Amino acid sequence: MLPRVTSLKRSILFSTSNAALSGVFILVVILFSTTKGSWSENWTRVDHPKDLEFPEQAFNPPKPERYEMENGMVVYYLQDPSIPMIRAYARVRAGSIYEQPNEVGLASLTAGLLRLGGSRSSPAEEMNEKLEYVGATLESGGSRDYSAVSLRVLSKDKEMGFDFFEQILREPAFPDDKIEQKKGEVTERLRRQLDDPMEITRNEFRKIMYNDHPYGRNPLGTRESLASFQREQLIDWHKRIFRPNRIILSVSGDFEADWLKKTLKEKFGDWTNSDRGFPEPEEIQQSQIGKTFFIEKDLNQSTVRFGHLGIKKDNPDAIPLDVLNFVIGGGGFSSRLVNEVRTKGGYAYVVASIFDEPLLQGQFVTILQTQTKNTMEATQLAQRVISEAIEPGNLTDEEIDLAKESKLNDFVFNFETPHSVVQAYAELEFYGLPDNYLEEYRENLVNVTREDLERVGKKYIHPDRFSLLVLGNSDVNPLIDELAVSYETLSIESE
Repeated sequence: MLPRVTSLKRSILFSTSNAALSGVFILVVILFSTTKGSWSENWTRVDHPKDLEFPEQAFNPPKPERYEMENGMVVYYLQDPSIPMIRAYARVRAGSIYEQPNEVGLASLTAGLLRLGGSRSSPAEEMNEKLEYVGATLESGGSRDYSAVSLRVLSKDKEMGFDFFEQILREPAFPDDKIEQKKGEVTERLRRQLDDPMEITRNEFRKIMYNDHPYGRNPLGTRESLASFQREQLIDWHKRIFRPNRIILSVSGDFEADWLKKTLKEKFGDWTNSDRGFPEPEEIQQSQIGKTFFIEKDLNQSTVRFGHLGIKKDNPDAIPLDVLNFVIGGGGFSSRLVNEVRTKGGYAYVVASIFDEPLLQGQFVTILQTQTKNTMEATQLAQRVISEAIEPGNLTDEEIDLAKESKLNDFVFNFETPHSVVQAYAELEFYGLPDNYLEEYRENLVNVTREDLERVGKKYIHPDRFSLLVLGNSDVNPLIDELAVSYETLSIESE
């Protein structure tokens, strides 16, 4: 399983109970942090909590140190002696975007086996026993953009923890029995995906968006590709792509800087770069524009996705787009899609829009689930809501202010722990964002204007280019036919 990664801009999680508890906590802190006289003299009664005013708080998160080893490995570290624990996270440019067509699933399989299979020095069972004894965790996994290895260990056991951390990064064993075990696990995941309408539409819509590009493939691979992989292929993939100059390492916790540098030099200093070239991912070209697709599945509700290609993580317009998407459909119950399609229209169980921002080009996609009879009405309403939102003058000041305030409040969660701080800075480098991105994020967010939102809406959202994918039962066919829209029926892999 890929370890949890801090995102630079996470979506707001709407929880009434959590929100209430947070509000109570904030009020208690404010009341009891003042003297008895001062709070009673300066207290101003308000009619609603939204009218409360608070002094602006200084925001000065710690900044990790960065250095680069001679072999090209980049290291970010942040010391924190308050808790006797160390966390390390190696982000490797070894995602499925580097696979060739005959290697689909190889990156994910290899990444998962780094930990599962143990190392040439320490069999998996021995590693498991020792890590469990000291309460440490060591995990590995892969995604489209990268593979990763993570470690969490008490500082008193740091030597052992970093020994194992190095071993699975540099010398994984890939034993045959573990390869077969992992293949079985992944094959079962693929089978379960065929029962999940969200997974089906996610995978199929990516094929529509990206065609034969690696972003259009399922990073887990296929049952056929998994069955074909031999141990030698995993060893060769690891040898080619797991190299120090492709790694950004982040370390936080209770350690001395001198110890860390000495340890990393001992364990990784003699790890050389390979002179074997590795092809960069190909450029993305969307081929399916403005088309409609249908997948028949005997369910009592329809799952719909529509959209087009979007932006990369390093796009300079990412912040205003994030604000605009919050208003459209990324802001939960505050968004237009939820208000219009779900609350007022009563059509959708689930409705949201997403501007994902990967290493390469992402998607702008809207997702909804609705009763079969409402499939096309709900879809058309959602498309109309988006079209109206990007029309000049249609956004309200209240919507814009709420979106900016929500994103501003959410930003602080990037700095909850030293681990999240050092991860955020490592992520900046991985995605090619400027060094001062985090320092200037709040100011750039505050300075987003209505004109910015209208500009990026016109530039990046094109309703006339939306491709549409509908998954539902056979009763959906005549609903599409009524719209006089030509469509293509897609078949999915069956049991």
